[in-house]
Amino acid sequence: MAQSRDYKVKLYPAHKEGNFAVTKFEAFGTYPEKSLSAAGMPDLIDQVTHFALVHGEGCQASVRCLALRNPPGFKKATEDLFFNLTEGPVAVDQAII
Repeated sequence: MAQSRDYKVKLYPAHKEGNFAVTKFEAFGTYPEKSLSAAGMPDLIDQVTHFALVHGEGCQASVRCLALRNPPGFKKATEDLFFNLTEGPVAVDQAII
């Protein structure tokens, strides 16, 4: 059985523009965050997904492992966690005509 480790999850606002997911970071912004403990990558992804779906808005989840070493497969499992994406506003000069 996988060892339980502590993680911190932060949700950053995101939306979809065409085929791209765009995340907006603001300096000194406040974002929803949660501390959790998970045993293994499937358990971690399930908990992060539940947290993001309850949040309900388009977001990118940033997961940080609080242990000294990341568990095997951590980077691959957590690098592209986007949830609830909808089409965002597109400026007229960026639109493809």
